[in-house]
Amino acid sequence: MLNPANRQALTQQLRPPAGFRLAHAVGTTFTLDMTSALSVPLSFVAGSGEEFTNKVAVLSALKKVSDRVDIFCQAGHIKAPSDASDLLALLEPMVHQVSVKRGLFHPKIWLLEFESDDERRYRFLCSSRNLTTDASWDLLVRLDGQPVRDNEDAGPDSGPLARFIAGLPSLCTVKPDADRPARVRGLASRLANVRWDLPEDIHRLAFRPMGMGEDFEQGSIVAHLRDPENFVALNNKTGNAAFLGRDKLVISPFVDDRLISRLQDRWTENLYVYSRGDQLDLLNEKTVADTRTSFQAFDELGIPESADSGLSETDESGTQQVADDLTGLHAKAYFCDYDHFTYALLGSANATEAGFTKNVEFLLEMRGAKKRLGVQRIRESMKDVPFAVYDGTGGQARSEEDKAAFRLENALRDAAARRFLLDAVPDGGLKNAFTVTVSHDWSPKPEFTATLRLLSLPQPSAVVEPSSGPHNHSFHAIPLADVTPYLVLTLEDPEAGLSKSTVIQGSLRTDPEGRLDEIVARQLDDPQKLRQFLLLFLTPEDALPGSGTGTGWFASSGFGDGSTAGLFEAMVGAMAGPDASSVFPDLKVVMDRLLVLRGDDSEIQQLHALWAAATDALDIGELHGV
Repeated sequence: MLNPANRQALTQQLRPPAGFRLAHAVGTTFTLDMTSALSVPLSFVAGSGEEFTNKVAVLSALKKVSDRVDIFCQAGHIKAPSDASDLLALLEPMVHQVSVKRGLFHPKIWLLEFESDDERRYRFLCSSRNLTTDASWDLLVRLDGQPVRDNEDAGPDSGPLARFIAGLPSLCTVKPDADRPARVRGLASRLANVRWDLPEDIHRLAFRPMGMGEDFEQGSIVAHLRDPENFVALNNKTGNAAFLGRDKLVISPFVDDRLISRLQDRWTENLYVYSRGDQLDLLNEKTVADTRTSFQAFDELGIPESADSGLSETDESGTQQVADDLTGLHAKAYFCDYDHFTYALLGSANATEAGFTKNVEFLLEMRGAKKRLGVQRIRESMKDVPFAVYDGTGGQARSEEDKAAFRLENALRDAAARRFLLDAVPDGGLKNAFTVTVSHDWSPKPEFTATLRLLSLPQPSAVVEPSSGPHNHSFHAIPLADVTPYLVLTLEDPEAGLSKSTVIQGSLRTDPEGRLDEIVARQLDDPQKLRQFLLLFLTPEDALPGSGTGTGWFASSGFGDGSTAGLFEAMVGAMAGPDASSVFPDLKVVMDRLLVLRGDDSEIQQLHALWAAATDALDIGELHGV
């Protein structure tokens, strides 16, 4: 289990192996916190020092790797930050909101490809954790792999994983940049020859994506829990004759009677269910009264992932904000002891009918020796997790507040899945200012009030009136760096006293030239930040800790107090790097900014001249194929 107090464990799992750099990363999440997403590139850039509080380091990492990172998340569940940073604009190419025809997009995986010259390494992470700042108890499985020749044993079949990855771009509500779908499919195709190392004590493993049309073979526990009448259990029987083992254990923040009943087969001796007390209250009394089943409730003040939810703070008007993510228990795992083995499922699917039959989910199905992974050993390993015996009887109805919150979130998901088209045109005689027009055909239901604004500015907001026709909203005098395709939609249910906001990814059809460069320039507003950015950006991605580069070296070298020491060396070294042809052109906005701020400094002039010479040399080399 991951420590709920920090997210360092995930950062470590994303970090490239020593001597390797990121080639491509694909991640999926249900809820996405944009501020958390900013920290992802830092995990891939060793030279950054992983200082998330250092905006210059974050900027450098984003500029380096955002073209190699793709994150897919559920539309309507991008968390609106309380204080939007300019840097959020640099997430635009790498964050993709998706919508599915039925259910929710709910998987939590990372597929990572690393490279060192011609050598490749792969990593797969399957967890129950969203890309948010929530504090929760989670589980994560890591697989490491490497390419093998066609005639070598590749271990677990990567086909289901490859098809899942290849299908992600087709779910996007906004078409990704032209080359991104092809690159994602290319990554998926390279999995065919990857051999995965199995985790300790695991003898057999299978990738189980759900909700994307994947077929499962007979004997799969996932297939049986999805369709117990047509897929056999571990005893090769279906229906009432099915058997998944005498001892079973379920960890899931959400449960329902149908999934629990499929685990309460006629030969079950012990079924241990670890969940949240408010969700156990919703079970049927007959389910809770089963003498073979014991229920443990997590001690938490949690907010669920969808608005089967609780509420958070109240604003000045007395309206309660529906919270964005779960705190407390977030792990999802299933263990079945059968014969001498324990069969386990770990991943994103809750123990609900929707989790196994409607949503897009991802699980790993594994088998290991019972003496090492058995249910009783799992229970012993959880003794320090704050569970208490559930003393309720179930049978409670969902509260009216929960139902109202559910309707609110459904409406937000529906809105976020629609097309929002944005155009930015110069605003009269104002320099570097634009009028941004938003066009869409979504309307709130009469019982809701809705406002829409640009993510980059807290004001103004436009009211979205209930209407059957198209809507157009205009925002005037918007600075170039504040032009954005991201919108914040806030829905309020006055009768219920509830409100919730989400970030919507629109399509910026007329993107002003130099917009992202202006954002970079606005962040680097003094020479020290500019010099620090240069050093970080020129540091090789695969620089080892303690190698004399990165932010620690920056602070100790005298560079931070105005010297250009180290920059010439870093620039010369970067010229010989594999990314020189892209690194040096990307520095134009930074170098020009530095010259404007400190053009009278002879060292700055020399540095700018060196950069210009390096860029010219690279252009000539590319022209002649050198």
